[in-house]
Amino acid sequence: MKTDVNVNVVNKNFLVVDSGSTKADWAYINENSEVIYLTTPGLNPYFHTPQKTKEILSQEEFSKAVPKDKIENVFFYGAGCSDAEFCATMEAGLRLVFPNAKLSVEHDLLGAARSTCGRVPGIAGILGTGSNSCLYDGKKVIDNITALAHVLGDDGGGVHLGKLLLQAYFYRELPQDINSIFETTYPEGKRAIIHRIYGENQNVRIAEFAQFVIQNKSHASMQSIITEAFTIFTKRHLMKYEGWNKVPINFVGSVADSLKVELKNILENHGLNLGRIIRRPIESLVEFHQY
Repeated sequence: MKTDVNVNVVNKNFLVVDSGSTKADWAYINENSEVIYLTTPGLNPYFHTPQKTKEILSQEEFSKAVPKDKIENVFFYGAGCSDAEFCATMEAGLRLVFPNAKLSVEHDLLGAARSTCGRVPGIAGILGTGSNSCLYDGKKVIDNITALAHVLGDDGGGVHLGKLLLQAYFYRELPQDINSIFETTYPEGKRAIIHRIYGENQNVRIAEFAQFVIQNKSHASMQSIITEAFTIFTKRHLMKYEGWNKVPINFVGSVADSLKVELKNILENHGLNLGRIIRRPIESLVEFHQY
């Protein structure tokens, strides 16, 4: 949602936010130009009403660290902030918390592009709980393959890895040795696992199982899952952009960072050039807005 907020600010008491579905990273720049980093649960207008956003940001630790009435600008980059309606929902929640601030609510894709590409053209991808990608001209996102969230999309992200693992487990496709490790790691049993993933926050619950894939990535069956997920993401998303083999492919997100070797191999096998991988873009976004 475009506002009258400049992307570069010289005043103090402003916030930069990078929010995924699982968690949100906050940077508060105070009157002494000190940067204070905080983490809260993720804020996503798909799942959170304005009142829920206010509730999350009313946590004692956050309230003590951030003088809400003094905040002058909030630069919010969020998962789910993909159109005017969702941006308006998120802005309404932020307005309840920061009544005096100028608000800029943007898609996390723009945040990914600004943090990895700066002001240089490139392709930016997000591989965290979910996934997304875009073509960036150095100023704005100029193309985006539609992201379909956890039900139909999130290719290559934690949801996809977790889904492939769970399918292999329940369909009895895991080799015996890794199957035993899985059941030791999750001793609650199949019914409890099903109950967990079909409860609230399904995308986050499914993505939690991606950690098992990452922790056991040396096993051939986990390598197969990683290869499948990253290959689908590469072909279905990255290779659809004009000039995909001429610009660097940059990433943000925990999955990209944890599996950077595997990701690099898949990209190179398909003729793509890996650029930067940043696990948490918040520090780069602070630099972007300061300089």
